[in-house]
Amino acid sequence: MPLRARSRAWSMLYVAWSLPLAGVVHFSRRRSLWSKAVRPFLISVVSTIISLVVLFRFALRPQDRFLQERLGMHVWLSWWTAILAVLAEIALMNTILFLVLFSGIQSKILRDVLEERGVLAQVRRERGLELLPEANCCRDLGHTMMFLLARLPLLLLTLPLNCMPIFGQIAWVSLNGWLYAWELEAEVMVMFEDKHYCREQWQFVEKRFGSFFTFGAVAMALELIPFVGPWVFFASNACG
Repeated sequence: MPLRARSRAWSMLYVAWSLPLAGVVHFSRRRSLWSKAVRPFLISVVSTIISLVVLFRFALRPQDRFLQERLGMHVWLSWWTAILAVLAEIALMNTILFLVLFSGIQSKILRDVLEERGVLAQVRRERGLELLPEANCCRDLGHTMMFLLARLPLLLLTLPLNCMPIFGQIAWVSLNGWLYAWELEAEVMVMFEDKHYCREQWQFVEKRFGSFFTFGAVAMALELIPFVGPWVFFASNACG
């Protein structure tokens, strides 16, 4: 790979890694966006408390025993691994809940941020359009269902990775993050690139897969933080 291309690739990865953190800063400075996160916050608190009580009460010890008896882990390692696994399971429940109930809120926050920064106005001028193309209602519903059907099995199939402390969690968010990044950027691809179909969007994602992979992994990792993650980072990732 030529030096210039390699430098550009690393630059894109760095930008992709830093965008979720930049979204946190932007969200914290824009109080007008906070009101859109009130309902997700309340749902997050309730769902996290219920999940913590239920899973730590009924799932922690069985998983600890499984790791010791079936995988031969030492007692102290199996205990901490079981705790990490339970936290990942709580995060998975919150992810599913937010994916079903609040994916539209992320889209609204994203549009408001782009409008506020003047990005949408600039694109309208460059393309000579009064209104940017928007996702067709039926097609948008189809894409939402597609992401739901694609992400949920992948989240569940890769969940056992959390049995490996630290490395398992990193692998889990890495394998699942790129789809999350695609879901966040789907509307942008419609508005900016006029790419409505999954095949067209996949061609766009494929060429920038490293950026989607990195951005999605960091964004998803932030959302795994109990209480704060599903509320603050759910909204701030849309700002990034």
